[in-house]
Amino acid sequence: MHSLPDFHLANLPTLEHVSDQEILGETDSILSALQLTSVNPFHYFDRYLRIESDWSKAIRRHLITLRFVKSLLIGRRYHFIRGENVTQLGCIIQMASRSLGHKFLRPANARISNRLEFDGQVPGELLGWKSAYEAFSRDENLSTDLADSRREAVDWIDAFRSRPERPIWSTNHKGLKFHPAKQIPLYTSLAAKRILKPLRQNPAMRKYDRSAGYVRMPGLEFIKQVIVPDIRSVIQRRRKLFRTSPDLNGKFIYFPLHYTPEISTMVYGYRYESQLDLIRNLAAYLPTGYQLMVKEHEPMLGRRPYAFYKSLERFYNVRFVPPRVSTFDLIRNSRGVAVITGTAGWEAFALGKPVIAFGDVFFRHFPNVLGLEVGPDMGHLIENYLENFKPDEKAISDSVAAYFACTRRSTLVDLGEDTEYANASEEADNFVMACEWALGLLGSESSVTGRPAASVS
Repeated sequence: MHSLPDFHLANLPTLEHVSDQEILGETDSILSALQLTSVNPFHYFDRYLRIESDWSKAIRRHLITLRFVKSLLIGRRYHFIRGENVTQLGCIIQMASRSLGHKFLRPANARISNRLEFDGQVPGELLGWKSAYEAFSRDENLSTDLADSRREAVDWIDAFRSRPERPIWSTNHKGLKFHPAKQIPLYTSLAAKRILKPLRQNPAMRKYDRSAGYVRMPGLEFIKQVIVPDIRSVIQRRRKLFRTSPDLNGKFIYFPLHYTPEISTMVYGYRYESQLDLIRNLAAYLPTGYQLMVKEHEPMLGRRPYAFYKSLERFYNVRFVPPRVSTFDLIRNSRGVAVITGTAGWEAFALGKPVIAFGDVFFRHFPNVLGLEVGPDMGHLIENYLENFKPDEKAISDSVAAYFACTRRSTLVDLGEDTEYANASEEADNFVMACEWALGLLGSESSVTGRPAASVS
């Protein structure tokens, strides 16, 4: 067992008296050994670490984390590493593992409920998607698994187009109405968990959380993160901006706001986490006559100040769309959909609409999708893309079929949330089989991308 809290507490006292230059020198040395260029992106991937603005403290925390990762990865051999990338530590382990040739496996919830997807070797690509798509494109004799995936994709596309529905995980977190009768039990449950947390937490972990700045005053944090957003959302819903129905006629691009802070913008879309800046740039480079329709993400109701929405009025060709407006009405009436990593991009692709993707998301690599970075040429690229776009039904079908082929039936969440407890054994078997399948692909994808072959004990 390797504990970062214990490691942090053991290393910090010895580093407090070391000069900044020595700290930076060792940091560069470890980064080189891990085949990483800089620690800065990883700092900003972590919503807790980024609140540390003191240079001296931050670089020491960076070094402790790098020492920890070095002790885990250098000179060791693993059959595979099962990890996450929602923190600075997780992101460093993932990137360094791939560079050093360790098999790193990160399953995630797919865009379709009760399926698992796995990160590929290229950021944003799905493991196995490219080879499956090429097989479908060739239209040769398909294996049984690929033939089943094609049939599954065709059925899903037909069903989705006839009656598009949001994923279960999305509808479970919608919040268009405020229900006091439901909120009070929720407040009670959340408050009880926070009050009892110190009793359940390891003392060393608790000490680490305090020294690292992860712990604030529980009461104030509860009010700030739970109570205030709910009160703010009730007030915002009554404001004129949230009650106005937008005109969906004319030429417009639909941009759904993303939930934040979350991995979708902090890691996969970190370049555009400031969504207001992205909206400003996108609006400035739209073709003449186009508007940008910006819709709020339902679970974010009350979590953004009203001033955020009012600031959209500074841009003459930007219109705010209340969250009650159907995302599918917006997609169908739009001339295209722009996202960082949002599910609306996947849905728009399936519906045959132009899609502009800014973040490292899997459908960015789909045919007829414009993967874009903010820059001086983006206006020309957008205009040319929209003018020449033609939906390619075969490419859509092949892409979705490849998506089904590279995802696996399983659940990632706790049993009981979207899975019956009676099916626990079956779900465990599904998860194991999905992971075994992904591990079998990692070596072949590594050889294609030119990364080192995985080390196996």
